[in-house]
This record gives sequence, structure tokens and C-alpha cells, in this order.
Amino acid sequence: MKKKFIVAFKFVYLFADASVLLLAFMLANYIRHGLFFHPAYNRLLTPVLLVFIYFFYHHKFYNRLQLTYVYELFRIIRAGTVAFGFIIVLTFFWRPFSYSRLMLTYFLLLTVIMVFAERELLKFLMVLCIKRFFQPDKILVVGRGRIVRALQRRIRLRHQAALWINHYPDAEELRAYVRDRGFSGIVIANFPLNHEKVVNIANLCENYGVDFQLVPDILELKLGDLVMDEFFGIPLLRLKLTPLTGTHLFMKNVFDVAFTIAGLALFMPFFVIIAALIKIDSPGKIIYNHTRRGRKGRDFKFFKFRTMVKNADAIILEERRSHYKSGNLLFKKKSDSRVTRIGGFLRKFSLDELPQLINVLKGDMSVVGPRPQIISEAEGYDESALRRLRVKPGITGLWQVSGRSDLTYEEMVRLDIFYVQNWSMEEDFRILLRTVPAVFFGKGAY
Repeated sequence: MKKKFIVAFKFVYLFADASVLLLAFMLANYIRHGLFFHPAYNRLLTPVLLVFIYFFYHHKFYNRLQLTYVYELFRIIRAGTVAFGFIIVLTFFWRPFSYSRLMLTYFLLLTVIMVFAERELLKFLMVLCIKRFFQPDKILVVGRGRIVRALQRRIRLRHQAALWINHYPDAEELRAYVRDRGFSGIVIANFPLNHEKVVNIANLCENYGVDFQLVPDILELKLGDLVMDEFFGIPLLRLKLTPLTGTHLFMKNVFDVAFTIAGLALFMPFFVIIAALIKIDSPGKIIYNHTRRGRKGRDFKFFKFRTMVKNADAIILEERRSHYKSGNLLFKKKSDSRVTRIGGFLRKFSLDELPQLINVLKGDMSVVGPRPQIISEAEGYDESALRRLRVKPGITGLWQVSGRSDLTYEEMVRLDIFYVQNWSMEEDFRILLRTVPAVFFGKGAY
């Protein structure tokens, strides 16, 4: 019943998208031409609606309904821009009337805003109806560890209830879960995989008519973008290479420069105020610089506002050395007597990192990226952790929006590697949006 409701709701999305596109077209014409609506636009309206709906369908608007708002927005922008380009080309060759390019641009902008608002409203209503009228799907998850914990949030987002067990169920136990307790799916995430038992469970799921999903055990070894491939009829999992190359790298560099120039202009008054407060609070330099390891192992001077007393590195040198000798790679003290009064405030809200905009402008860093690496930490990297050095370090990143200094070294490495292997401009914007509340509430900063 729930699946039928979701299928029916897809048609609601389709009808709502078409209605909003029609309204956006009318509004764009009104903004450009006023109340006068030339009859030639009636002939353009149908092709415009069909082209936009087609590209919405092509970008899986009616298959994946419950994306986060950031991904939804960028999906609309991507599909709308492609459809807009198609319409521009169409009106260039098919010219029964000199259609206004400005009017079509207004239409694109209104489409992005209005379709985004419409789909977020429908998503809210759909989730509300599902929670109100349907019981959550019951999912049996076999496994434990970090991958299983990562599944928990996704299961909650899909309105599912999960039972977590750490052993492979036999035929009788699985039958009891499916027939007696109403479980509709099973997820195997138990490493290392017992392939014989996994195959048996998959066959039983097929017989019982329940969903079977398997998390490849390679995810425990290397986080990346796995895609299905085929080699002479044999299904393979292929790991995609780091996407941040070529055109993508150029786009990211352009964004970094534009963001940095805007940021320096916006925050320049704060630079002056913070510099004055640091100078008044304690003796020493205003800007602290330290050597960090960047992309491809290249070292660079890393800038921050000074938040500690003068000669802070020398004070704790022996403690740092013994910390690294014991095998620990991440040195961070929650309560550090070297931090000044104004330094504690700056660290809490990450204001000490503002000078890193200069590092971005110099090309040493990016706005979003892995955590900048201290040389002593980088020298202890294994082959897996070295992948963090494939891209420029960032002012913010997944590590900052996921706990900052509260994270363990292993968690920080995994987040950085995940970012490197799965980079996209959408993900960068998503991290930037998540950085605002992370900085504002100051959680995990010290």
C-alpha cells in the first residue's frame, strides 16, 4: 500500500512541476512584456514545458524524491540550465517570432526558485502523510562497525525501522523475521563477508519476496565512488579515480578565487578589529604562521590569527614529541593553558582561520578541502592517509562540519578520504552551508 502511495505521489510531483513551469512562464512574460501576451508565445509554451519535463525526468526527478534540500536545489539548477540551453538553440533555428532572450532568462530564474519551493513543500507533505498513515518498513541489518552506523541516518530518512544483529540468520530465523514479524528487507554489512551464507540469504530473500541489499566489503578498505562494470559477462565493482581533475579542478579554482576576493572585502573590518584585540590582549605577533603539508606533498606557510601566548610551540615541544613517539598522530589539547583570552573566543567561532583566505588566494589552499596537515603528522601517514594530499587542504571541510576537534584521527582521515574520492561542486556548497551552524554554535572547537 505504501509503495502504491509513493507511485501515485510521483504523478502529483509531475502535475505540480508542469503547473509551476506554466506559472513561471506567465510571470516571466509579465515581467518582460507586461500584461500583453503575444500569441507567438502560445506556440513556444508547449515545447518549453515538454523540454523541461523531459530533462526533469532525465535527471531522475520522479525516481528519487527524498533528496536533501541542497542536492535538490542543484539538481533543479543542473536540469533547468540544460533545458534552457536546449530552448535557446531551438528558438535560434525555429523563429516564427523574435523571442526575447531576457524573458527566457527570467523564466529560468523563476523556474529554479519556484520548482525548488514546490518540491520542498511536496516532500514535506509526502513525509507527513507517510508518517501519519503508514507503518515504517522493517529492515534487518546484519553487521556492525562504522559502515552500519553510517546506515542508521539513511534508514531514518527513508522512514524505515531497523533491527541490528551481528550474525548471519539461518533459514528458520530469517523466515521468522519475514513471515512472523513483517520485515520487508535485509541489508548485509558484516565484514569480512561469508560468501556462502550471503548467497544462501539472497536466495531465501528471493523466495520470500523481500528486498536484499549488500554492502561490498571493499568499503571497509577504501571509501570511494564504486560503480558496476562488466568484463566478459562478469560483474565487477570498479573504483572511480579522484574526480578533481581537468575541468572540475579549473571550476573549483575559479570558485576559490571569487569566494576569497568577496570574503576579503566582506571581512576586512573584522581583520582590523581582531588584530587590535590580539595586540591589546597579549604581546606577540598578530599573525601566526606555521609550515603545513599541502597538495602533492608540497609544504607551504599556513596563516592564522595568533590565539596563544608568545613562544607557545617551544613551551610544549617535549609533550608534542612524546605524543607522536607513542604512535598518536593527532595532537590536540581540549584545555590548553597557552590559549589567550581573546584566542579562546576566536577558536570557538573559527575566526582565527580568516587569514587562510590569503592562503587560498596564493593557491596553497582551497575554500573547502581536507584538514591542513602538520608536517609531523603527515610524515606518519600510511598509504591510505596519503590520499588526503591529492587535493589542496581547505579552510573548512567534512571534518569541520562533522565534529571538528571532537573527532578521532581515524574519523578525520576517513572523512577527508571520502571527500577526495567523491568531490563535486554540489558537495562543496553543501559543506559551506553546513559550516555556518557549525561555526555559529562552536561545537567541537578548541
